[in-house]
Amino acid sequence: MGMRFSEEQIALRDLARDFFETEVRPVMAEIDARPNPRDCYPAELVRKASEIGLRTLVLPEEYGGVAADATTRALLLATMCEVEAGTAKILSQCWKVSQLIVEAGTEFQKKKFLAEFAADPDYVTSILMTEPNAGSDNILPYNAPGGGVALTAVREGDAYILNGSKHMSSLVSFSKLLLVYARTDRTRPVRQGTSTFLVPWDLPGISYGQVHNKMGFRLYPNGETFFDRVRVPKEFMIGEENAGFATFSQIFRGSLEIPAMYLGICRAIFRIVLDHARQRVQGGRPIIEHQSVGTMLSEIALMIDTLEGYLWDTARHLQEDEDFDVKKTRFGKIYACDCVSRIILLGLDILGGSGIMRDHPMEKLVRDGLTFLHGDGTNSINRLRVVPLLS
Repeated sequence: MGMRFSEEQIALRDLARDFFETEVRPVMAEIDARPNPRDCYPAELVRKASEIGLRTLVLPEEYGGVAADATTRALLLATMCEVEAGTAKILSQCWKVSQLIVEAGTEFQKKKFLAEFAADPDYVTSILMTEPNAGSDNILPYNAPGGGVALTAVREGDAYILNGSKHMSSLVSFSKLLLVYARTDRTRPVRQGTSTFLVPWDLPGISYGQVHNKMGFRLYPNGETFFDRVRVPKEFMIGEENAGFATFSQIFRGSLEIPAMYLGICRAIFRIVLDHARQRVQGGRPIIEHQSVGTMLSEIALMIDTLEGYLWDTARHLQEDEDFDVKKTRFGKIYACDCVSRIILLGLDILGGSGIMRDHPMEKLVRDGLTFLHGDGTNSINRLRVVPLLS
């Protein structure tokens, strides 16, 4: 796709592929099928991934990582999501939070949190932004003082006191470090009045509610967290006060995460339906030879090819352009979600009745593919976010 990967990138990709094929694939269906979502967290797989360096990939060499860049992470993420997207997203989440600390953290924060993260093979991270009444309000062009994050952080001496709740938050109940978005100024719009804090999971006053019973990405649990006068040292604020969104947006302005994830899922679907079309015989010949099926396969192949091309083109611009155009990542997310939705429908059409069976591999891919369409905002919201960038 016009992207040349280094020998190191290819070696890391192969390492990730081998791990997911040998360690994750044999157990993923059983874990995914567990009725209690709390039991779906793949702790042993995370531990094994840590042993070969996948969890700490983004860390500088001094902390045991390889300082993997955005292109390397996207390459590995797409490869891993061809097998199991939930486990891949756990690792990607760790990459995001550790990258934030590497690039925006103070020396104190790096020495404390990165060292703890590197040393503990069970250490994963959470991002807590969404609240029961604050989802799209956090990212809409609508930016009134009354909307968005309501969890408060009030300065008291050398600390901030956090009160409120979060839900649909990734890996809570399992992670050891929470990146918490909290309102430090209610008189200002959410994007100018919110700060971010690095919060250890076990501070007094933090409690955890339900783990949400999602239809897909079940190996990547989400849940509720409650803050009751949680005292967070001021040194744990990352970035400037009231600049939480600005700090995160600057560092991740070129995020390739969701397009890479969906590229992997789309590839997995295509492999299944292509094999089926070659082997299934109807009308005296394999159904791939029927024009109606062949044109659907062509459409799937075209979408995957263009999604991959757009992903690596965005990666190239991110690496080379000092003034990167953030529209490219917004468009990439929108197109990736459009692709996976369409490819799921085409794939089910090609598979016929077998595609809706619970024990068919397509079933999990359908659930996983549909579950993350809202990640980083729904497509309708992201289209709205692009409009101001066009003017």
